[in-house]
Amino acid sequence: MKMKNVIIIGAGPAGLAAASNLSNHKIDIIILEKDSKVGGLSSTVEYKGYRFDIGPHRFFTKNKLVFDWWRDILKEDFVKRPRLSRIYYNGKFFDYPISIGNVLSNLGIFNSFPICFSYLKSRLLPYSDGECFEKWAINQFGNRLYQIFFKNYTEKIWGIPCSQISADWATQRIKGLSLFAALRNALFKGKRNTIKTLITEFHYPRLGAGMMYEAAGSMISQRGVQIKLNYEVVQIRHDRNMVRELVCRNTRDGSLYEIEGTDFCSSMPLDVLVSQMNPGPSGHVLEACKRLTWRSLLMVYVILDRREVFRDNWIYVHSSEVKAGRIQNYKNWSSDMVGDSDKSSLGLEYFCAAGDSLWRQSDKAIIELAIEDLKNLKIAHQRDILDAFVLRVPNAYPVYDKNYRQTLGVIKDFLSSFSNLQCMGRGGMFRYNNMDHSVLTGFLAAGNILGAKTELWNVNTDQSYHEDLQASHVDNFS
Repeated sequence: MKMKNVIIIGAGPAGLAAASNLSNHKIDIIILEKDSKVGGLSSTVEYKGYRFDIGPHRFFTKNKLVFDWWRDILKEDFVKRPRLSRIYYNGKFFDYPISIGNVLSNLGIFNSFPICFSYLKSRLLPYSDGECFEKWAINQFGNRLYQIFFKNYTEKIWGIPCSQISADWATQRIKGLSLFAALRNALFKGKRNTIKTLITEFHYPRLGAGMMYEAAGSMISQRGVQIKLNYEVVQIRHDRNMVRELVCRNTRDGSLYEIEGTDFCSSMPLDVLVSQMNPGPSGHVLEACKRLTWRSLLMVYVILDRREVFRDNWIYVHSSEVKAGRIQNYKNWSSDMVGDSDKSSLGLEYFCAAGDSLWRQSDKAIIELAIEDLKNLKIAHQRDILDAFVLRVPNAYPVYDKNYRQTLGVIKDFLSSFSNLQCMGRGGMFRYNNMDHSVLTGFLAAGNILGAKTELWNVNTDQSYHEDLQASHVDNFS
């Protein structure tokens, strides 16, 4: 039998999970990562003794394979944390998950009655066509709650009207959530069948999400896996329906390298993967790639001369007059994230498109915007700010517009012709998944290299959140 030589593109959760599964076998494995560290979107930034995640990363799953991998990597450093997150809207904070008393107190009795009537109307006369997010949310919550809690925030994230967003985003990320389910959760606190959006506790690495994947990288390196940081894939050469070799550029000195392999796993952005194919695909496939769009992130990290700021892990900012979408309070994720116990640190998230007017602004201007938002939210003032910096994160969220399924189908059909290429993870599958789904697709991609026949495109979030995938699909992943 020919010795396998596996090349993995991307050292995020999916790539590291795939390498972990394969590393117990006599297989040569190389991971190529264009960044200077592992973890991808789940990495942690270190700055002057403080640690900052890229967005909120709850470690929550109902899949035992994934949870056991996480737990076995960090052991006692994988701690359980209470979840507290609220919604800021119209100058007030609303509990999330929903607290009936809090909603009535904030909205008042005269606003609460129209909400109830609006909800009843949506149940009696629902939209028969629930393909867009707007109609889906109105069917689930009623128009009044949709306008208050969903419209502004969702359009802030995606940059397009809710009527142009596919309902797939909602059914994938907040499946099962409705006003009835949220109220039931508020009244009955049992944990059985808790909707993942409403969970009140989660696990978290003591030093941030990146700690998990830094430890995973160290573990597989000790098993002989080569992790090549600062290596960007710039060309994918193929022949006779098989990928043969990759051309990589060292981002530090610009030198080029050719790396051959027998099997390939990719978590790089799907449209970038296809556009780098040599020979290139037909015109209609390239046109489909151009129609896939991404939302990017501007992270503004702020260190404050305050022992406490607010009590949440993070808050959602639904008010349209404030540009920030979410604000992380890292000290409430783990006190070890903050270099000085008398200080606090925040991360403000701004959703944009790479290259748009917000993205092109200077770091100084973006920091000034963040400070103004903190002031308007009555969270902090200029005098509280000790330091701040900006991180730009391209291709953070795949955009589920109303035509994305048809567009994605064209690309999937093209990629299915390659017998030795596995696509996995958020970027590699253009799927707005949670972290455990990325890990699972990494396990299963490796399982396919070892002889399984799992169709990764069919591994949906329902499967990944329930233990209906057999351990036989994943071999010695720990």
